[in-house]
Amino acid sequence: MPQQIVINKCYGGFGLSDEGYARLIELGVPAGQYSPDEAGGEVIYDRYLEADPDEVSIAMRRLDGRYWETWLREKRDRPLLVQVVEELGSTAASGHFAELTIVEVPDGVKWQIEEYDGIEHVAETHRTWS
Repeated sequence: MPQQIVINKCYGGFGLSDEGYARLIELGVPAGQYSPDEAGGEVIYDRYLEADPDEVSIAMRRLDGRYWETWLREKRDRPLLVQVVEELGSTAASGHFAELTIVEVPDGVKWQIEEYDGIEHVAETHRTWS
């Protein structure tokens, strides 16, 4: 069975929509008032849950009100993330500056995500020196 990896295919960068985050929460990914570093990729950091919502501007809430460490390239194959993109489709799952798609890589291949100006592709991992 091939590995499924979620990547961004447009200028901007990887990001989920509020609908995508809401679906992850429905699927059991916890949300809380954690900084991304404290969350370790296991909790959705949600600015909407902050004690004083007046301190968070409407623009900031819309652009990065929620944050899940799926930005980290080694976590883009998480089954729940793949499920959300499959269920919602690219348009509904993608954040403001993203066009998410699922890439299939043969099982057993070690991969990495490479990007330029936010546009990503999956490449087979190999040794590099500089």
